[in-house]
Amino acid sequence: MLERGWTIFRIRGIPVRLHITLLLFLPYAAFVASAQFRAIARAVGLDLGEIRLPLIAWGAILAVGLFVSILLHELAHCAVALQNGVGVRSITLMMLGGVSRMEKDVRPDREAWMAFAGPLSSFGIAVACYGLSLVPFPDEVRVALLVLAMVNGVLGIFNLLPAFPMDGGRVLRGLLTGPLGPDRATRVASTVGKVMAVGFGLYGLVTFNVILVFIAAFVYMGAAGERNRVEVRHVLEGMPVTQVMTDRLGEASVDERAGEVARRLLRNNLVGALVVDGLPHDDYDLHEHVVGVVTAYDLARPGIHDEAVTVGSAMRKDMPRVHTQDDAATTLDALTSGGADAVIVLDNQEHVVGVVTPADLQRAMMLVGAAGGNGPAARRS
Repeated sequence: MLERGWTIFRIRGIPVRLHITLLLFLPYAAFVASAQFRAIARAVGLDLGEIRLPLIAWGAILAVGLFVSILLHELAHCAVALQNGVGVRSITLMMLGGVSRMEKDVRPDREAWMAFAGPLSSFGIAVACYGLSLVPFPDEVRVALLVLAMVNGVLGIFNLLPAFPMDGGRVLRGLLTGPLGPDRATRVASTVGKVMAVGFGLYGLVTFNVILVFIAAFVYMGAAGERNRVEVRHVLEGMPVTQVMTDRLGEASVDERAGEVARRLLRNNLVGALVVDGLPHDDYDLHEHVVGVVTAYDLARPGIHDEAVTVGSAMRKDMPRVHTQDDAATTLDALTSGGADAVIVLDNQEHVVGVVTPADLQRAMMLVGAAGGNGPAARRS
């Protein structure tokens, strides 16, 4: 859920989104930044009475500058990913920083460089801001540049801590992948991340630092989630998509009311419906009229049961797509990297033949475990 938000603009086609937690956090960030501005101003001998703008105004400017810096940090990750042929689905700015969603994993031998590019950009911004602070700008502008230099320096150092899934943890995993392999490297990096998260949390509790406690929880859950994702991916590798997908799809007209379709799916135990743009007739070819797919997840969103909402407006038009001959692991990549609730499965004629949902992957994992194995060899036995 953290990768979702409002798209505010695009950079080279990459949507940049604002998460609601960022909007809630900005006033606090502005307050802290104003305190830092005051401290730096006093340290350099600036008379606060000579400042043209109120301290809180400088705090707001610096808070925005911080998140611009974080955006540049994420763009550095994206630049390396694009250089390695990996598409970027989105960048989301939120309370605890930024998240870049890739279409697939970067090669292990390149992950360390991609992860290091973010902190490197933060250090670059810090050096640039410090250099600009030496230019004879108005004193308060120079103080603001010093604050940004300090903040970006701290941001770069903090991100290099080997607490997976932070950048330093990803650098550690990338360096360990060669000698240990991707699975063991992920286990080691995630364990280090969990240990450091516990340390962050305890220190945050002792010092009453609520933000550090939030960061600790974020790091711990991220480390556990990434380890689980890698383990699930290992199980799904070599398994065809057709073994995990469900074909329990009905039909719905684009003009039908969403509530009626939801009731029909429930009555017939279906997970979704092919949405068509016309009514059937004698020479009607269903697949030629399919304009999308609507799933139970789409019909469960708030406001969908309003009488005026049609299936056409409820269905998702950006659902990831895979093909029947694809590896089942690709569906996991699509679900986790894009924040989607389902993946559409197409046959060789580009006809929709099924969908894969998180529940389908969970079912496949349980059945593989019940079969007595956790990899392709077990599934063949």
